[in-house]
Amino acid sequence: MKLNHIDLQVPDVHRATDFFQRYFGFELRSNPSSPAIAILHGDGDFVLVLQRKKRDDERWPEGFHIGFHVDALADVERVHALAKAEGLEVSDITSGNRGTLVYLTSADGILVEVNHRGKSGR
Repeated sequence: MKLNHIDLQVPDVHRATDFFQRYFGFELRSNPSSPAIAILHGDGDFVLVLQRKKRDDERWPEGFHIGFHVDALADVERVHALAKAEGLEVSDITSGNRGTLVYLTSADGILVEVNHRGKSGR
């Protein structure tokens, strides 16, 4: 069995689409002007579906997040710097037995982990 897509409910489909394209290289494969849904393709066969949430009071459960494993420490550092420059909530870069990672929160409130498991030198 293979996980091939995730559907996230977001308050602003265009803003969330822009975030996933700029930070993680997703490619939009649906109508770019739709305010209701965006279908984005990532590495391999993975599809990320973003749909406009129906109620403003819906929130992500505490601790819910999505994670990206990256091939290079420079990718963790790039995401960290970009998030800081754009004023997003972002953790410090930390290193430990799980790798070198950073957490950031998108403007739509999605908590994202970016992790590199190679030797970091940190």
